[in-house]
Amino acid sequence: MKSKPIKKVFNSKIFWMIISLICSVLLWAYVSDQEGTIVEKTYAGIRVEFEGSDQLTGRNLSIMKSDYSSVSIRVSGTRSELAKLNASAIKAVVDVSNITQPNEVELSYEIVFPNNVDANNITVLRKSPDTVNLTIVKDATKTVNIRASFDGEIAEGGVAEDIVIYPETVTVSGPEEILSKIEYAWVSFGENKTIESTYSVDTGVSFMDKDGNLLPIEETKYLNWSPRTVSVTQPILKTKEVPLSVNFIAGGGATKDDCVYTIEPQKTLKIAGDSEIVDKINSIEVGTIDLASFVDSDVYNFAITLPDGVQNIDGLTEVRVRVEIPGMYTKRFVTDNISFKNVTAGYSATIDTKKLEITLRSSDPEVLAKISNSDISVVVDLKDYDATVGQVMAVAKVTVRGHENVGAVGDLRVTVTLSRD
Repeated sequence: MKSKPIKKVFNSKIFWMIISLICSVLLWAYVSDQEGTIVEKTYAGIRVEFEGSDQLTGRNLSIMKSDYSSVSIRVSGTRSELAKLNASAIKAVVDVSNITQPNEVELSYEIVFPNNVDANNITVLRKSPDTVNLTIVKDATKTVNIRASFDGEIAEGGVAEDIVIYPETVTVSGPEEILSKIEYAWVSFGENKTIESTYSVDTGVSFMDKDGNLLPIEETKYLNWSPRTVSVTQPILKTKEVPLSVNFIAGGGATKDDCVYTIEPQKTLKIAGDSEIVDKINSIEVGTIDLASFVDSDVYNFAITLPDGVQNIDGLTEVRVRVEIPGMYTKRFVTDNISFKNVTAGYSATIDTKKLEITLRSSDPEVLAKISNSDISVVVDLKDYDATVGQVMAVAKVTVRGHENVGAVGDLRVTVTLSRD
């Protein structure tokens, strides 16, 4: 009969609410006791930081070497406080602001906990090591030239010019001992690349000693330099082999088709330049030859001149042109039919040359046989003498009336006296 009241109690909601409350209180009491328990824990790999580095810089000093970049500590505190900690959030701070001279120093450090931790509830039991050894050195500044090397391949048909570096120098600051080893800054670029046009890249620099050895990272990590990156360019010019040519002025009864000529020591020239320029060049004209200036053959020396922006790869600066006019006939005449034209207004001209010997040339001897002195006239053009007064040697032009494919050869000049009216 009594089992019914007991069963009624166990089925009551109030009973189970009371039981739940009692369990919660007991659990809270247990957890609180655990969180408040004092425990010990070791944290390793705590980074070392330096306070007062700006003061060192202002005294031209720097830390060249530190025996330790990280330390470890053993601490005690409540379980709840230590649960908030990890090694990356803790700092070991060394105050270097009072150092005024280069020296080997041994300094203690202060452990700084993160803001979310109550440092009053934590006790540092042990530090390892207790102190940090530093090497303080004198700083200096040095400006060195930058050298560069393109380590790739130039495609066929291209030629590399000197590498362009901008800027050409870099300013380095740091320990005097390390700076004294630096001879120049070095850039290598384009490795495993094949280029057929100009190639540029922005890149960092390395530092080399006088023997061409790379300064190790263990030393360069103490340096600062500006700029951190430089622009290097490997200019590539397009190459092309083009024929050399001569411009012939027809005269004396001969044209270019009547000529036989050679260009020595070579007939072609290798040039280089921007592709837009080089692609338009199909030949290089070395000079002009007036076919009326000689009778049957002559030799001319010409200096090679190239357009702007084009380079002479062969290095040939001068050529010799031998020209002949085979199969031509000549005949000499003497004429007194000499006149002038284009005298400046207010001036007069008198022909002093009474007779002129002329050599006429033609590919047809019958044409020369039919020419008489009366067919030949000589005219002096005086337009270029303007206000000249006195005797001059003026170039004369010969005309042969009634006959084709014939002309005078040689340098023909007539003496003329010019005077004011």
